[in-house]
This record gives sequence, structure tokens and C-alpha cells, in this order.
Amino acid sequence: MLDLLDRKIMYELDLNARISSVQLAKKLRKNKETVNFRINRLLDQKYLKGFYTVFNTSKLGWFYYKVYVKLKNITPDKESELLSWVSKQSYVAYLADIEGYYDCIFLVLVRTSVDMIKFMNPFMKKYGEFIQEKEIVTFLTTHRLNQKFLFEGKEKMDWFYPVEIENYKIDDINIKILELISRNARISLVDIAKKINVDHKLVKYRLNKLEKDSIIFAYVTSPNFEKLDTEFVQINISLKDPSLIVKKSMINYFDGTNKCLFAIELLGKYDLTIEIHVESGAELKTIIDGFREKFVNLYQDYDVSTINKEYVVVWGPFGNKGSM
Repeated sequence: MLDLLDRKIMYELDLNARISSVQLAKKLRKNKETVNFRINRLLDQKYLKGFYTVFNTSKLGWFYYKVYVKLKNITPDKESELLSWVSKQSYVAYLADIEGYYDCIFLVLVRTSVDMIKFMNPFMKKYGEFIQEKEIVTFLTTHRLNQKFLFEGKEKMDWFYPVEIENYKIDDINIKILELISRNARISLVDIAKKINVDHKLVKYRLNKLEKDSIIFAYVTSPNFEKLDTEFVQINISLKDPSLIVKKSMINYFDGTNKCLFAIELLGKYDLTIEIHVESGAELKTIIDGFREKFVNLYQDYDVSTINKEYVVVWGPFGNKGSM
């Protein structure tokens, strides 16, 4: 079981996963050895899957399509084959099977709509006979909120990238640095330098510049919600007025529940997706009832899905695919 110190450590690491053990120990008024032991134990006991980096994908010239799929006349074996095929495609950044109106969702990370065609055409050719319905929406921006479901600290963060697509130029050294920190945000400067065969001072300079240029937004944690015994729920919302002020008000509401890590602004059937992690159906009902009461005149419709299993999670354009 997690005690208060464990919860505080997870909260602080989610604000800055690259914080040194010395700095973290000072903030928590503990010694460095205790803090290091607790971090390693959280990893060993699988409360934390690891640490990743939040990137400004739009500035790098990338954006996401989200695909909702409802299946028909498909056997369990064929469904497993479909999921396996999707998981192996180079453009896929996320894949999960869900319980709700749709049966699975996936994210496709692309530079142009042509990339999306290159993915969707083979997919439909291979599995179109099993698709009853599909819905494709475009990500406008993703809000990554800081973790407050274990410990409600004073700091409240909302890391998000602008809607506009840019083409920030990065060289091979920066790409290698970003690849390494995408899947291990706590990797040391010395270890990065050794792996890419450059001086650690250069790595420090490059990272600082990437942060200053808003390519890197944050270094955060990847909690294991199964180990934390929480249910992963997505709420997809269609708005009467999809203005920024309405979406921001809704995001603030869900952020205030201390159960929300991601809020995604969309273009398409849905205008907003909220990802929350709840301990019970009763807790979910309380949150949904509060949303309905507060925003009854602002939303057109909403649906709720439970994430059963995540098959692929890639944190940005530099991570390796893999189960999380």
C-alpha cells in the first residue's frame, strides 16, 4: 500500500520527473537515500510504469487523428488479429479496446492527411467487412494535467500545445536526445551523452534550448492505474458551442475533480474527450452528474467508454511502440 510519502513523491515526480533526488529530498524534507529507495520501490512494485516527456507535437509538424471503431460479425480470434495488425503499423501511437458504444480506438500520428490515407486504406481493405461504423476526429490540442488523484498538492499544471502546425527543424543529435527522453524522462545527462557519443555539456545545452523553444513541455510520470485499482474512463462530448471558453470551463471542471490527467480538444463528431481515473461506478456517477448539472445547456451529447486494455502507447513522435 502507498503511504503519504509515496503519494507525495508521485505527485512531485509528475510535476517534474527530471528533478534530482537531492532537490526532491529537500522539498519533502527527507534524506536522499530514503527518496531514492521509495522511487525504486514504486517502480519495482509497478505503481509507476516509468517517466515520459510531453512534447509540442504540432510545432514539430505532427498531429493526431483519433479513430473510433464499432465492429460487427467478428470472432474473438479475428478481433485479436485486427488489434495485432493495427498495433504493428508505424503510424499508430495508441491502441485500446474499450467497453461502450465503440469497440476499439486508436490514434494515428501523421504529418499530412496523405499519411492517414496510407494507413486507413489498407486497414479497411483488410478488415472493412468487420467494421460496422467508424468515426475519425482530428486532435486540435492535448492538455496534460498534473496528477492529483493520490495527493492534492498546491501546484496545478495544464501543459498543452497550440493548434497551429509548424515545422521546427531538429538535427540528428536533437532527434537522438528526444528519442531517449521520450521513454525515460529521468535518464541522466551523462547517460544520454554516452549513448549518443557527445559531451554531456552539449546534451544539457540542447535540452535547455528544446525546453526554451517549447518543444519539450514537461517531464511526467506514467502511473499504473491497474495497480492503483482505478478504472480508466473516457468521456466524449459534443458541444452546442465549441468555443475555447466553453471547452476551458469544462476542462477546469474535470480538473477540479482531481481524477483527470488528459483533456483533448477535437474537431469532428466530438469536440472534447476527457480521460479520468475513478475508483468506483458511484464516483463516476457523481462526476457525470456534476457535469450534467453544470453544463446542461452547453453540450449536445456525450458518451462514456471504459478502457479495457491498452495495446500501444507511444508518448509523441520519438517513442518506440509497445504495451504499457
